[in-house]
Parts: sequence; structure tokens; C-alpha cells
Amino acid sequence: MNTIDILGSLMKANMGASSGRLDTTFGNAGFGTPAGSSGGLPAGGSSGGIFDVLGKLAGSMLGGGTSAPAPGTGGGGFSSGDILGSLGKLVLGGSNSTGPGSAGAGTNAMFGALAAQALVLAKRMMAGEQSAGGSQSIDIDDATAVIAGLRGPANAREEQQVRDVATLTVQAMINAAKADGHIDKQETERLVGKLREDGITDEEQRFVMEEMRKPMDTDTIVQAVPNEQIAAQIYTASLMAINVDTDAEERYMQELASKLGLNQQVTAYLHQAVGMS
Repeated sequence: MNTIDILGSLMKANMGASSGRLDTTFGNAGFGTPAGSSGGLPAGGSSGGIFDVLGKLAGSMLGGGTSAPAPGTGGGGFSSGDILGSLGKLVLGGSNSTGPGSAGAGTNAMFGALAAQALVLAKRMMAGEQSAGGSQSIDIDDATAVIAGLRGPANAREEQQVRDVATLTVQAMINAAKADGHIDKQETERLVGKLREDGITDEEQRFVMEEMRKPMDTDTIVQAVPNEQIAAQIYTASLMAINVDTDAEERYMQELASKLGLNQQVTAYLHQAVGMS
């Protein structure tokens, strides 16, 4: 079973709020500048969106960034799924692979970049660097680059790490979808149908169905999170999965942030990055 394929297919199928959030994240021109009024990170600096952030974080790992067009920025008919696939191919070293696998790798890179940037900027602000805007360079170590999806795995151990993160991400997104008390049967059928169309195997479809049928279990997901980088990635993925337009969903995200140990500065950045400030 390949949960990277599942993750890519879920995002391409526009799970929950992901469609609008992806368009916002790809085209958010101010996304490196979290608003002080909504969570504390100071204004300052500028950003061209997720591609600018990836360039700062990954540098030569992604060939200095990507020129893939974002929705709403003159990119013609490119969909969010197309762009995720392009990001994934870059991470995988220019692989010609298509479909959910490359989209899954691109999704990992997007979540990882947002999480790494949020953590670094929050730490800078907490250290008193009042100019901690998105224009500053962001450095991450090689081990973090792998789990953040910003470098393709180089061996079997790293491949397993990436798949473990993808599995946890899928579980977190499905768990978040249960925050308002249920997962709509029609939405379940639509998602599974999209997975099938995308070539997801029967085993992978069963995995998704089983996760959807399970009762909400946030604690188990949180206990499987090994570090703050993945904690921030899991939070970002959960934001992508739901609309956060009900009291129950708002409480869920607050509880998730608390259990993951993410402070207000980190979550404020992530909310703004996906257009929720």
C-alpha cells in the first residue's frame, strides 16, 4: 500500500476545503507575511507564494525553485493538481511519474514548506527579531528536508520515513473531517469514486474507507507525531481537510494545536498561508 498515492489522490479529489485552500496557497502573494493582528508574527517582507517559500527552503535541492504557474497568476489552464504534480516531480529529481504519486510528493513538499517556514519565523519572533518577515532565508537540515518532503528519499529507510509521514497525514485529514460529528455518506462515496478513477488500488481504497469508519481518535494521531516539524505538517493538512466554519471544527483545530504543542504564532502563520486569517 502506498499512502503517498492516497494523499495525492485525496488532494486532487478536493477533499473537504482543499480546493479553495490550494488555490489560495499557490497564489497568496502575501503569504510570507503573517498578520500581526491575527496571531502575532510581524508584518514585513514579501513573498510570491509557495514557490518562493520552496525556493528559500530547498534551494538547490529543488533546482533553485520552480517556475510552475499558480492559479490566478497567468498560468492558463493549470489546475492545483497539475501544480502539485509538478512540485512532486521536482522533489523526486525530475521523475516522469504522473498521477497521484507525484501529486502526493508535491503535497508533502507543500505541507513541509509551510510547516518549516512557520516554525522558523515563530522562533525568530519569540527571540525578539522584529523583522522576521518572509524575505529572510530559511535553512533546514537534511533530515528535516526528507520528512518535510523537500528532498526525495535516498534509501529504503528514508522511503519508509516519507511513507510513514504520508500515512499519518492521511489519517489526520480524515480525522479532522469527523470534527463536526460525521462524514457525509455522499462525500465518502464521491471521494472513493475519485480514488478509483485515479487508479488507487483496492487495498488503498479499503484503507481510506476503514479510516473514515473509525471513531475520531485525535490522541492516537498526536502520539505518533515524533517532532515539531511533523506536528506543524499535520496541523496544516488538517486545515486543508475542513472548512473550519463551525464551532465544532474551530474547537477541534484549537485542541489539535494544543495537543501538538504548537503555539499561536505558528498556527497564525499557517492560517494566513492557506487564506484563513
